[in-house]
Amino acid sequence: MKAQPTLIALGRIIGVHGVRGWVKIHSECRPREAIFNYSVFQATRHHHAQTLKLLDARRSGKSLIALFADICDRDAALQLNGFTLNVTRADLPQLKNGQYYWTDVLGLTVINRSGEHLGKVCDIFETGANDVLVINKDGQEYLIPFISERYIDRIDFENKYLYVDWQMAWTDDAD
Repeated sequence: MKAQPTLIALGRIIGVHGVRGWVKIHSECRPREAIFNYSVFQATRHHHAQTLKLLDARRSGKSLIALFADICDRDAALQLNGFTLNVTRADLPQLKNGQYYWTDVLGLTVINRSGEHLGKVCDIFETGANDVLVINKDGQEYLIPFISERYIDRIDFENKYLYVDWQMAWTDDAD
């Protein structure tokens, strides 16, 4: 049996827009509108999945809105609320050497210069100045600025390690 490709979440449907089947989209892409570079999504919610084909998309004020094939009215659009919009890894643009997607960093084991295992990357978020890694160790979460050559020494994707210049003593929540 052929293995299912890993899905990568690009955004989610967060509501409806109007009465003609349009939905509001929260995009994890940067820029946000880049989610509309994809024409087909594997939409998932809980244990339900369906393919959605993008017919039209645009900004509407501060929101992103989209119209999918076979979603013709508000009632049908409401049924899509909460679905995550996914693509496969093969659907993503090829990156230059040394570049990576956030999804590649999630789950990496974080090790500092002293060889101390600090935990695993469980999330990444943006701030105005830089991205921030959320590290989980034994249920405790703490933050490390995701600044290359300042706090990030190197990433070893093959062995699933992220090496950092960071001490637990620098973390407010450290025991």
